Amino acid sequence: MDSNLRFWKFLMNELAAWKKMNANTPGSSSQVEELCLVCNDISTGYHYGVPSCNGCKTFFRRTIMKKQTFVCQYEGKCPVDKSIRCACRHCRFEKCLSVGMDRNAIQQNRDPIGYTKRTRRYPPVKNVPCVPKTDVSLASSIIVEQGSPTHSVSEMTPEQLAEDQLLQALKETEEKLSVVRCSHLEMGKSLIDYILKPCAFGDDAFMKKHATPIHTANTMRRVEPADYQYWHEQDWILMIEWAKTIPFYEILPLQDKLALLRHSSITYPSLLQCFYSPDKGPDTIVFPNGAFFDRAPEPHRPAGFQRKKFQMLDQLMRPMRKMEIDTYEFAAAKAIFFLNPDADDVSNDVKMSISEGRSAITNALYRYMVKKRGVEEAADRFGRLLLLGTVIATMAVEMKETVVVADFFGQIQFSQFAKELLFGIKKEVPDVGAPTIITS
Repeated sequence: MDSNLRFWKFLMNELAAWKKMNANTPGSSSQVEELCLVCNDISTGYHYGVPSCNGCKTFFRRTIMKKQTFVCQYEGKCPVDKSIRCACRHCRFEKCLSVGMDRNAIQQNRDPIGYTKRTRRYPPVKNVPCVPKTDVSLASSIIVEQGSPTHSVSEMTPEQLAEDQLLQALKETEEKLSVVRCSHLEMGKSLIDYILKPCAFGDDAFMKKHATPIHTANTMRRVEPADYQYWHEQDWILMIEWAKTIPFYEILPLQDKLALLRHSSITYPSLLQCFYSPDKGPDTIVFPNGAFFDRAPEPHRPAGFQRKKFQMLDQLMRPMRKMEIDTYEFAAAKAIFFLNPDADDVSNDVKMSISEGRSAITNALYRYMVKKRGVEEAADRFGRLLLLGTVIATMAVEMKETVVVADFFGQIQFSQFAKELLFGIKKEVPDVGAPTIITS
């Protein structure tokens, strides 16, 4: 199984892993599958008196051992299931108690708080490292913008405040990206050069230079091969600059930064093209310069690219428009899809750090949805938005072979920059001079 599909463990792969684990157990075919009574994930056995998963077992143990108390901001009615079980710790702990978890079953000498065998190889990680400071928390700003029920910022934990500040920063970065995307970004540097230079979005001179759009979609024309190449390379540069604004990405070693960029190189431009396309109908995607593509056949394009086009129209743009995804939601979802600890070539030492970063954004996104739409609508919307990740994963898997074949047979002429990003870099030497690059 391609590692891209493992990204959605919390939605589907834990079930597959459990079945695989029990396939070699005598009599396993006749066993009845048990679910965690707290979150409905796959149970790993009876813990503290009830069938539960490792996540809820560990959460319950840590809460008791650390004598923690939590406050729910939404009247104690938050849903608790495997996709959003981390969103409200108060409701999750109350659910643990209500289903019968016994706090007296925890033994001090047998249940120490520490790394499990599964995570012991990872270094300690802070919840939200290097989160940019903001004067007003996201919780307060949403109250003003959306007229949501008032929740005192003092009721939030420091971790929740930091997570909300991170979401606010992602939204502000997205607004900068949307402006720069309508200008022109100069090509010519190597992939390593782009990664190592300071983030352009923090450069006032750069933002001023690109503040005036030079592209307009007022006059539309059918897309040409040069348009595809141009806009993919423009969006790849934006992907690199955008990634630099994510604190969890910036602290990674160069090799792991490259791994995440390569993992998203096929799908990141598709997300931008679907979200930022002017609405010219359900079957049309428009680039900022007015070039558009629809369902019409393109004989000059390989068949795999035709399938990708239909996936973008049917499985990405259509549901995104139906949900009327806003900038907060898009910015968060894009970061969640990007921060994939199971991306190819990501080292084991940083997987936990990437996972923690993704969880922080996921928690903030759910709180934002609850504040804006209420608990019931937020739970459904949250799930539907994150399920777009399965589309992203499928597109990435199907397009990898297509891209390699297209390059091998010369069906598409990829630039050197595109080859470095799409086909991988085996060795980098980011020394004082120009980096030495060896492509596969």
